[in-house]
Amino acid sequence: MILAATGFLQFILLTTHGVFLFLTAGMAWGIGRRDKPIESSDLGRRIERTIINNMESLGVFIPLIITIQIAGLSTPLTEASAAIYLGARVVFSALYLGNIPYVRTAAWLTGQFSLLALGYGILTQAF
Repeated sequence: MILAATGFLQFILLTTHGVFLFLTAGMAWGIGRRDKPIESSDLGRRIERTIINNMESLGVFIPLIITIQIAGLSTPLTEASAAIYLGARVVFSALYLGNIPYVRTAAWLTGQFSLLALGYGILTQAF
């Protein structure tokens, strides 16, 4: 369920970006060939960076979760770590979009430590 929810978070961010582009660049640009780049605002660039940051993080999270599920290595630690990861990514995304520093970094670090805990959970259960 957490994996599906993280995918939904990414879907929400991608949709937000699409709507933002529609509202700022117009429908003609959106449905056109997009040969000419548009000048993006600070908010537009923050949306893009949030999406990229989440994609990079999902590149680590997804293999860990799939490994845990396929190998039957789920424990209270891995379940809590996955839930904390999701919460941290939601908070991080909101703070990044809101341009709130420092606390955003704490949310990012929380997500990173959750990934480490997932890896630790795999290693301790597998060996």
